[in-house]
Order: sequence, then C-alpha cells, then structure tokens
Amino acid sequence: MSTLGLSLQKKLFSRKIYSRKFDTYFCYYRPNMEEPIIISPDTKYIAIEGPVGSGKTSLARKLADHLEGKLILEQPETNPFLENFYKDPRSNALPTELSFLFQRSKLLEDINQEDLFSNISITDFIFDKDYIFTEINLTHEEIDLYKKVKDSLKVSHPSPDLVVYLQAPVEVLLSRIRMRSPSVDLLIDSSYLEKIADSYAKYFYYYEGSPLLVVNAENIDPIHNDDHFEMLFSELKNVKFGKHFFNNTAAAFS
Repeated sequence: MSTLGLSLQKKLFSRKIYSRKFDTYFCYYRPNMEEPIIISPDTKYIAIEGPVGSGKTSLARKLADHLEGKLILEQPETNPFLENFYKDPRSNALPTELSFLFQRSKLLEDINQEDLFSNISITDFIFDKDYIFTEINLTHEEIDLYKKVKDSLKVSHPSPDLVVYLQAPVEVLLSRIRMRSPSVDLLIDSSYLEKIADSYAKYFYYYEGSPLLVVNAENIDPIHNDDHFEMLFSELKNVKFGKHFFNNTAAAFS
C-alpha cells in the first residue's frame, strides 16, 4: 500500500472505538446454536465492501446465510468490458464503469421493492462505490460524462443501515486473488491493486453515508473460522451510529 494508503489506514485504526447497545432487537434462532443471533429490527440492509481479494463476497454470503437474509451480489463476470479493461484500461475504462453502474442500479431495485416486514438484505457492494474507481480509471472529461449519465438515471437507491469495509495489505489481497480459481481477477497487477486499495482507504476515511464498521481483515478468517466470525458478528451487531473499528490482532495467533 502506498504512503497515502498506509497513512489513512493508521488514522482509521488510531481512532477510539465505541459502541452502543440497541434498544430493541431481532432474534434469529439457528440450529445447534446455544444463543440467539441478535440484530436490530431497524437493520434491513447491510453492505459489505472492500477491494478485490478482501473477502467481501464470501462474507456477504456467510452473513446472509447466518441471518437467513436476502443475498444480492455484484456480478463482475457479466460485465462484457471487464476483461478487456484489465488488458487495456485506457480504452475500456468508461464502458466498464457504465456497465457496473447499470448493473448496480438494477440490483438495488430489489431492495427498493421490499416491503417493511421483509427479511434483511445483504450486498457485497454499495451503490456509490463508483467514486472509488472513476477517480483512478477515468479522465476528467470521462468523469463529467459519467456523472451526467448517472444523474440522468435518477436512481432512487436505499442507503445501507450498516456498511462493513474490509481492509488488508496489498500483498495479502494479491495472495488471496492468486489462491482463487483462474479468473479475470488474475489479470490485476500489484500497482493497480495498490491504487484501488488507496482509493478505498481515502473514500471510507471521509465516508458518512451510513454507520460504518472498518475491519482489519489481514489476520482473520470469518469464512472458515467460526470463532473469528462470531467475534466479527459480535462487533457488527452493535454498530448503530458513526464509525466503528475491528482490529483483532489476537486472531493472528488463534
């Protein structure tokens, strides 16, 4: 990660952690669990975010299963421009970003149409993540055009009740990407991934759109380690206002 990214990461995790108990709760009972899963009844939409390789999609899947919620995933494999973007970014950046914009707009319609008593929805993206990518991928002229297209859509998208932002060093992200099955992600090089990680850190350092839980995901494995998941979930369920931080370095020794 660049000096800027490391500086922003240190500032994020140097802030005081605080939490508040919910006044009321939803309780979800799962088989073979000693205690109920507790989450606020006001929480209808949780978004998991982070750079490629951070584990956001896997965590979204596990959380949706844990809460018996509705899972809504971004679908990069259906973006017809993405593979060519990694091969020739300059020529394919704008159509790639526009394709993702249209896709996210369509996916979030499902949340808008849910009634008041529906199950919780879990996504592996936030609608405005385009700010993270357009800043590093598009020229000023392309950004102006992109904004005009976005404004013309007049998308009425819901704001998450909670955003979980997963952070990890670039070398960790690269290692996780390479452990996956061969995919378009393997075309990502370390310099571009560093730009993405820095842009994410900058965006969420100033983020105020929803309650935010910033997670140091370097040394935890909430997907395969149930203890890690329970620790993360215990922190997540108490987030109601402002920024919170989960930096459980003890997990590295478990």
